[in-house]
Amino acid sequence: MHSTPPQTLINLVSRLVSRLELGEAASKVLATLILSEFPLSQTEIVHLTGYSLSQVSSALSLLVSVGLVSFVKAGRKKLYFSDKGINELLGEIARKMIEKDLKPLARELEKLPKEREKIQSLMDECNQAIEKLQETFLLDTLKSMRRMDTKMNR
Repeated sequence: MHSTPPQTLINLVSRLVSRLELGEAASKVLATLILSEFPLSQTEIVHLTGYSLSQVSSALSLLVSVGLVSFVKAGRKKLYFSDKGINELLGEIARKMIEKDLKPLARELEKLPKEREKIQSLMDECNQAIEKLQETFLLDTLKSMRRMDTKMNR
């Protein structure tokens, strides 16, 4: 058996992944796979996440269908893995926010021609907030990962 990622780290990455709106189980399964050194079987994922085999199976089907998880066959078993990194996930989260929230906001604001200056100011604030969020999140994530690495190496 190989080493498994600490539950605290799985929970932190799961919280990040949950912003993709895949559901709680899929978020935790994806976080587990991202942090795992080796591909995992459904049974191993069940053990690491605490979810039922049925929940894990459904989550894996969803994750495979959206391209976040792949698998290899080892005999009759499937071993699941994700080659996605935090950067790719942040990019996907940002894309989702832009499509779901910022573009509709921009379209609505464009309907108000008399408010162009205020609209530009709001858009500038949104862009600054996004940059600040990305910087803060990345720094916090790196600090958390360093703390976990220090604890694991003791």
